[in-house]
Amino acid sequence: MELTRVQEILREERLDAWLLLSFGRSNSLALEVLALTHLHLTRRFAYLIPREGEPVLLCHAIEESLFPPLPGKRRTYHTWRGYLEALSELLEGQRRIALEYVPGGLIPYLSRVDGGSLDLLRGMGLELASSWPLLLLFQTWGEEKLRSHRRAAEGLVAAKDQAIAFLRQNPGSTEQAVQAVLVQALEERGLAFDHPPMVAFGRNAANPHHTPTDKALEEGEVVLLDLWAKEKGGVYADITWMAGLRPPEAAHQAFQAVVKARDEAIRFVAEAYQRGRYPKGFEVDQVARKLLESKGYGSYIRHRTGHNLGEEVHGSGPHLDDLETHDFRPLVPGLAFTVEPGLYLPGFGVRTEVNVYLHPKGPEVTTPLQEALTLL
Repeated sequence: MELTRVQEILREERLDAWLLLSFGRSNSLALEVLALTHLHLTRRFAYLIPREGEPVLLCHAIEESLFPPLPGKRRTYHTWRGYLEALSELLEGQRRIALEYVPGGLIPYLSRVDGGSLDLLRGMGLELASSWPLLLLFQTWGEEKLRSHRRAAEGLVAAKDQAIAFLRQNPGSTEQAVQAVLVQALEERGLAFDHPPMVAFGRNAANPHHTPTDKALEEGEVVLLDLWAKEKGGVYADITWMAGLRPPEAAHQAFQAVVKARDEAIRFVAEAYQRGRYPKGFEVDQVARKLLESKGYGSYIRHRTGHNLGEEVHGSGPHLDDLETHDFRPLVPGLAFTVEPGLYLPGFGVRTEVNVYLHPKGPEVTTPLQEALTLL
């Protein structure tokens, strides 16, 4: 943990402290920040990082031996009254503290502290603020993670190419058969994933979270391949690729619309960086959706424009979203995310998905930009 930098941000944000509070594993963000994700914790703990001075860990006596060395002091409790008394003493003199929550629940990814604990802290006279400016420190990538992402992306592209080749050789294949090709290709490269890839033909592609079936590909249908993976201990890459067996003209037109929306979103981010401004996640979503709406596709949008990438495929960092949530967080250097506008019509669905990494001077697209449906 970069304690000095954390305390600098506390001062910049006019916060007295950051309180990382969790019941066992309930606050996954706190566990990630403190590198505790591998621990089997079942009791409440609090880690207070003040604007000045040493942090303090408060944990249950029976779990003290589980915690690795953390900066600062530690103290224990073993009764609920002891916990409340110790927490009150830790917070004495503090006024405005940061926690993993967002007022109004605007960004559920960050709402990890339970309502009862928020009531307790407000009852102590504390003003509560969201910890998102501090969390950005832990959601950005350095060069090592970026290299791991690139290797994962190369594996995804190779797996996609194998699936396309398989479909060309076996045009009557089923969704599940193509999924098996993708799984094998990824596993042969030592890549891991939390869920098998998605393969959808025809009408099934109109369901953004379709589960592959034994449906065979038919003439006139699109093929949607969505696959994501990472190296062990690495960060994710995530792509969607579209193909078709003599698909209808309407599918070609819809795909060109999402390509334009994708490119417009990336251009918006690049131009903001050129002007010395970090765009907000919701702004990028608005740009992409505005283009799709202008072409008459507004009623066929089902999801946000993109999501953060991290050690989880849907990371906790800023998303390109003003549809499902209002993500007001800035897209700062070191973040990575997908740009994946999609349209889901009654007979088919189309989506294009690329990954973007933000350098200090602007965005880099780290995966291939598909410009037209791949014809089988």
